[in-house]
Amino acid sequence: MKKMLTLWVVFCLSTAFSRAQDPNFYIYLCIGQSNMVGQGPIAAEDSIVSDRFLNLTASDCDVHPVGQWRKAVPPLCRQWTKLCPADYFGRTMLEHLPANVRVGTVMVAVDGCSIRVFHPDSCTQWLAGDLPDWQRAEVNCYGGLPLDRLLQMAKKAQQDGVIKGILLHQGETDAYDDRWLRMVKELYGYLLEELQLKAEDCPLIAGETVGEEYHGVCAHALPTIRRLPEWIPTSHVVSSKGCAPLDDNVHFSSEGYRKIGRRYALAALKVLGIDVADDTSAVAEVSSSAGSFDVDVTFRKHKAVIRSSVPIKHVEIVSYSGQKVGFIDRVGAPTRKVSINLKKLDDQVLIFIVEAINGQKVTKRAER
Repeated sequence: MKKMLTLWVVFCLSTAFSRAQDPNFYIYLCIGQSNMVGQGPIAAEDSIVSDRFLNLTASDCDVHPVGQWRKAVPPLCRQWTKLCPADYFGRTMLEHLPANVRVGTVMVAVDGCSIRVFHPDSCTQWLAGDLPDWQRAEVNCYGGLPLDRLLQMAKKAQQDGVIKGILLHQGETDAYDDRWLRMVKELYGYLLEELQLKAEDCPLIAGETVGEEYHGVCAHALPTIRRLPEWIPTSHVVSSKGCAPLDDNVHFSSEGYRKIGRRYALAALKVLGIDVADDTSAVAEVSSSAGSFDVDVTFRKHKAVIRSSVPIKHVEIVSYSGQKVGFIDRVGAPTRKVSINLKKLDDQVLIFIVEAINGQKVTKRAER
């Protein structure tokens, strides 16, 4: 009798656990920096949210308890943050999914952070660095270890539903070369392994930075971000075309967030086999101006010498942090060699965006 009672208890517990894991609860991890945090003012319309759209609180700096689901009324990242891509991602998903499906987001994002804050082998070193007080405060909202908090919350979310994808909006700080691509690939592989997910069931969906049409301060990151599918076959890049920014030309406006959030959803729906007709060019294509020529940069005292295999039309130099534009130097007559004075720039690591006379561009990282 006692044995039968024990078996009955085990059966009841296993049944309750299986019910808790709702296969119709689609969960998406949201990671990145300031554009994932969200900088768009929240309007009254943004607070109208379906009961089927939920957000799992991941931050200690919030009015909602960590680890609890709540209706996804913005802000989603932390208390006092603003509208972000995830807001209209969730809404758009529900417009095209069956009525019995819910959508949940788990967000861990830090303003101005490097991809290294999420990289399993580099996060400790980055966090040990000299971070500004405001950034350290944001990191501390995640117990001092954003990657660990992301995993904790992701595993908790898996008890309730199924992780269907990872949304990334990061790159303004360091998406300038293959190093960023490698780190994103390693992060993606790490999350898949830790959460026991298959790549084909959990795509990585990344968003572009503010584009050149709006003179985006970090538009030089676009060629690198657009190459993600070359490194990760199950990744997708959503276009920022037509997504208007705020006055800083770094962060999207509220309407920009609504638009790019919808595009994240269209990409995720397509993976689920739901192809929604749309005229927004949601999935980014590799630019025809992608570089296909050789560029070499050497330093001589306060000067940088740029040599190219084809005639150069235009050179732009920005800091590796991506937060400021150094200057733009227009080359008069096309030439294969340019010498530029760097006396006003203190940065040790610089990014050179070199444009050829045929419009092709190459981004070159160089360290003094």
